[in-house]
Amino acid sequence: MLRLSRCTLFTLLFVGGCGAGTESGGTGGTRATGGTPQPTGGAKPVACTPMTDTSNLVSTSAYVCAASTPIKIQGSFYGYTDGSSCQVLKPLCYESSGCCMTGTTVVDLTYAKWGCGLGMELNNTGTKSVYVGPVKCFDIDLIGSSGGNEVRIGFTQSTNTDKKVSPFVSVAAFANGWSGRVCLTDAECPAWALTANPPTCSKTVGTAGTPYDLQIQISAGGTAAAVGNFNVCVSKISPVVDPGSTGTTDSCSTVTGQGTITDNKGGTAHVTCNGQDYIVQSNQWGSNAGQTLTYGPGTKFKVTMQNGTGVNYLPASFPSIFLGANNGHPTAGNELTRVVSSLNTVQTAWTWASNNATGSYNATYDVWFSNTGQAEPDRTSPSGAYLMVWLYKPTDNQPNSNPGTSPASVTIGGKTWNLWVGTSNGVPCYSYVAQTNLNSLSFDLNLFIQDAVGRQYIQPTWGLTNVFAGFEIWNGGVGLETTDFAVTVN
Repeated sequence: MLRLSRCTLFTLLFVGGCGAGTESGGTGGTRATGGTPQPTGGAKPVACTPMTDTSNLVSTSAYVCAASTPIKIQGSFYGYTDGSSCQVLKPLCYESSGCCMTGTTVVDLTYAKWGCGLGMELNNTGTKSVYVGPVKCFDIDLIGSSGGNEVRIGFTQSTNTDKKVSPFVSVAAFANGWSGRVCLTDAECPAWALTANPPTCSKTVGTAGTPYDLQIQISAGGTAAAVGNFNVCVSKISPVVDPGSTGTTDSCSTVTGQGTITDNKGGTAHVTCNGQDYIVQSNQWGSNAGQTLTYGPGTKFKVTMQNGTGVNYLPASFPSIFLGANNGHPTAGNELTRVVSSLNTVQTAWTWASNNATGSYNATYDVWFSNTGQAEPDRTSPSGAYLMVWLYKPTDNQPNSNPGTSPASVTIGGKTWNLWVGTSNGVPCYSYVAQTNLNSLSFDLNLFIQDAVGRQYIQPTWGLTNVFAGFEIWNGGVGLETTDFAVTVN
């Protein structure tokens, strides 16, 4: 398959993209036939009165007037469509719900019908220009259902995006909304756009690039299983001047390690981030049908082949990256094992992407504790307990489903989690499951540990031995990718 065709296959988050689409407001031209996009989703006010509250840029005016404020953002909201998947709403933004898009994606083997999107200009005070202000990230709240479709959040890189691919972050399909932080450095060009002849996407990994617009797109797929009815509203876009504790692709300023793991049962490789050693593992423990990971540079990895199917509620595999020591695999210079009572912070950041992966899988942290307070480098399961933090939960599987209960919900780090209690491998397993799916999160893992201590699930004398992040895959999962991971224990 030609790379250009693959570009159309995966649907684009960019104005123009690989297929034709009409602008919001009925400008009448198709994006793929050329021309510079002129968003018309929100009419520019005659007199631009600077916003006094920039904590949420979504408003009924569909216009951001904040060039003279510290965030230095100004421009219209607009809708765009392939002409079939949706009709741009007028008005585009509503007081009760935000800026919305609704429709039905369709199967089109020519891939000209690529989906529907909403955009927000970042710097248009009369002339559309690259954004050079201080905002580095956006906290975004989406409500509604994506109808089984992947959602792509990214940033256009020029004023004329005809036949160009914009770097993006992939958000897995959701049924009850999504919240997360997306930074300029998070958005990346997909490999198939970089290798096209000529390349259709340009942005250096880990840099902000040259952002012009923020875009949120419902992306149609190539099969009936990947498309459906969607009704999504952007209820909040909050600019973040100082990304602080966000999980982004720039957690690692220096990295080593890159390659492929092909193994029908397991396989490991060492990588580093800022001098700290980590281990990437295939970990196909529930099946021997075959799995392949590409990894690096640094703490990135991607599932490129996975043939296993889980049995009796158990996942086929848990491709992951970890800091610690287990099953005879210690990270070099490992000093992770710490008595729980001595922990100050366990700062960690993780960003992952679905890349339109199908099947049943989660995205989760897996944290091990020893009941002796000592390292257990040769054990294949902890002696004390597991603690898991699920950023993404599939609809057809749940923690400890045989058996398992959800006795409580708890708010930690400003987000609400359902707490599941069960067992795994004969030891307790405590799972904190995000009520709203997250693709990127940076947080102090010790907040969860101390919550578990307060519930007497974990004892202060136990030892923290391993911190994993990865994907429990019951079936499918090809395309799942970790784009950033780091852990610092103090």
